[in-house]
Amino acid sequence: MSKKSIKQFTDLSHKILDGVLKLVGYTLILMLVVIISLYLAFSIWLGNMRDEKNAERLLQSQNHDHQAFPHLAESIFFYQRMHVGDSGNWVVVYPLDALTKKEFLLQYRNQENQPQSHQIECIKPTIKKRWKSWHSNIHYVQPDEWSKGHNDHKVHDSFIVYGSEKHIKIVEQACSQQNFFRLSATKEKAHDYWAISEKEKLLFSVYEID
Repeated sequence: MSKKSIKQFTDLSHKILDGVLKLVGYTLILMLVVIISLYLAFSIWLGNMRDEKNAERLLQSQNHDHQAFPHLAESIFFYQRMHVGDSGNWVVVYPLDALTKKEFLLQYRNQENQPQSHQIECIKPTIKKRWKSWHSNIHYVQPDEWSKGHNDHKVHDSFIVYGSEKHIKIVEQACSQQNFFRLSATKEKAHDYWAISEKEKLLFSVYEID
């Protein structure tokens, strides 16, 4: 085989190899684009499902809470926290008006046990947050030292806010004081209890997620 033929064969081999490499590269890029698109589509679909569920919970809560306290204003804050497995709580926060406070304290005095409770489903100050859906963000907090040995230590006590976060600071302030009156309720539609913060003038309505 002449030198010219060898050179032509070598050039042809290089062209074929370049073509194969380009084809493989384009295929990998296309596959990556498809995978990313599917992941984004699934994330958006899952986020929409969460938003629909939270919108349903919020409406259910507002209807139930306004039946118990007719003078309640519209809710100003909604959050949820998950515990073990699929169990957890969602909480709706309302501004506390004078008439609702009067009715609440009347029911509180009439219940059998009237201790001032320091334990309600509360939140801690946010140290960072991440997008969860079109209408919600997950908020991460400084976890307690005792949870260091847990697998979920970094996300311990995290919570999801659905809707407006405008009033998060006043809710954090009420939670940091942990000075609540807690009113037990007859279990209905997953409702657990109400609690009020007199100083910050807030009413918390707590529901269970099973």
